[in-house]
Amino acid sequence: MDKVSVSHQEENSHPNLTLSTTQSHDAKAVGHQDYHGIDTRVRSMGADEVYEKKISIMNEALIDLGMGSFQWKVFAMTGFGWFVDNLWMQAITIITPPVRTEFAVKRIAFLSVAKYAGLVVGSSVWPMTADFIGRRLAFNITLLISAVAGLVGAGSPNFVAIATFCAFIGLGTGGNQPVDSAIFLEFVPATHQYLLTMQSSFWSVGQAVAALIGWPLIANYSCSSTTLPGQCNYHDNLGWRYAYWTFGGLTLIMFLLRLLFRVPETPKFLLGKGLDQQAVNVVADIAKRNKTETWLTITHFEAIDAQLAAQRATDDPEPPSTTTQSIVRRTIDKFAPRKIQALFSTPRLALSMSLLLFLWCSIGMAYPLYNSFIPIYLANKGVSTGTSSINETYRNYAIQAVCGIPASILGGFTVDMKRVGRKGTGTLACLGTGVFLFLFTRADSKSAVLGFSCAIAFFQNLVYGLLYSYTPELFPAPIRGTANGLVAVFNRLSGLMAPIIAAYVGIDTDLPVWISAALFMVAGLVFLVLPYEMRGVAAS
Repeated sequence: MDKVSVSHQEENSHPNLTLSTTQSHDAKAVGHQDYHGIDTRVRSMGADEVYEKKISIMNEALIDLGMGSFQWKVFAMTGFGWFVDNLWMQAITIITPPVRTEFAVKRIAFLSVAKYAGLVVGSSVWPMTADFIGRRLAFNITLLISAVAGLVGAGSPNFVAIATFCAFIGLGTGGNQPVDSAIFLEFVPATHQYLLTMQSSFWSVGQAVAALIGWPLIANYSCSSTTLPGQCNYHDNLGWRYAYWTFGGLTLIMFLLRLLFRVPETPKFLLGKGLDQQAVNVVADIAKRNKTETWLTITHFEAIDAQLAAQRATDDPEPPSTTTQSIVRRTIDKFAPRKIQALFSTPRLALSMSLLLFLWCSIGMAYPLYNSFIPIYLANKGVSTGTSSINETYRNYAIQAVCGIPASILGGFTVDMKRVGRKGTGTLACLGTGVFLFLFTRADSKSAVLGFSCAIAFFQNLVYGLLYSYTPELFPAPIRGTANGLVAVFNRLSGLMAPIIAAYVGIDTDLPVWISAALFMVAGLVFLVLPYEMRGVAAS
């Protein structure tokens, strides 16, 4: 059987489908180099051959389906994960000064250590479960864990208690972005994959909301910055607790909205499990929600099964079965450690994965070396410029948080520019972050401190937006969760080392910021030598 299907016009005469008959699906050459400007050809990226051929058909079906109301709602629902991840990242940063004052903590950096310990566990567990049992469990439960831990943690009576609840917050948020980015990428047409970079605007908004909520509460309901350790009691320092109750309530609302929306399992995950009919049903459901139709039917996948079976019969007396049961068995067989081995299955892919791990490690350490202690750095700079106050410190923190929002929107455009792409955007963002971190250490005026911190926020938000979009684009759905989870674990482990380093070199000096700047500069050079440029390529 040479043809997987007739042309789109012959398969479905729906008036919204206006593709030419030259875009028929050939089982011998599945995919097209220029399908509405997107390369949908099969790429050997560590997945099953049957899956790789079927995913080309799926990508073209999603492209023809377009970006409808369903995908925009998924954009918002998965954006909650970005929002909550950075909301709680910054929430823990925001409460650092008042918690240190109230509980007379000498090494306050260990609050971030607790958070990152939870993040390490969360980033390893949730993405793995997403590949093995599906995306929906992690998608729904992670926000609930974070919400409950935040609401209860606000009443912590001592430092050990708040550190413990911060670890549970990390457990929940650790899986947000790896899982949510996979879900969005597996629903969106390849023509709109750039939106994954733009989705990092939710990350920036999360930081801004945390700062804008924390600023008035902590500035007005906290012990004075001149209060001696041990003389700040519960009732005089309720600001950080009010903030935590607010953050927990916001997270709980987002959890409830996700439950009401009812995101189905992604069609690409179902294909990876050999559940072809269910994948077709999901695409049909998306079309129904978008008030349109799809040409995709089960016969497209059955034709691929039949053709591959015929090809293998001439080469192998006992060819691998293409039945659903056999595909499921092969998929399960690839679960760790084979899924991890698949990430290094070709020399080019192995190089790409190794460089990605280095990027996630270096940026994972660089980011918290600066961001986990921003209020303290700003307060220290305030002292050096003669403008130190709780109100001014948190005002500057809120302003620099807002400055990161435009970066995500700009990145959404630059990643699809011909001479820039994903790699160029990553390089410019990392180098820009490093340069302004160096300049921040030399700032000696109020305007310089605020200006450099705003520039840092802009470029580093672009860095994380690019990292969290490029990585899931690179790998196919059957191993996407594993890939996202592996890089996230390395990222969080490196992040775990950052507050430990800061605790011993001192957060009242510029040394942690210098280390952060150097790591960002090196990461920028690594972006240049990544083997794959994903601009204009459909995620498999």
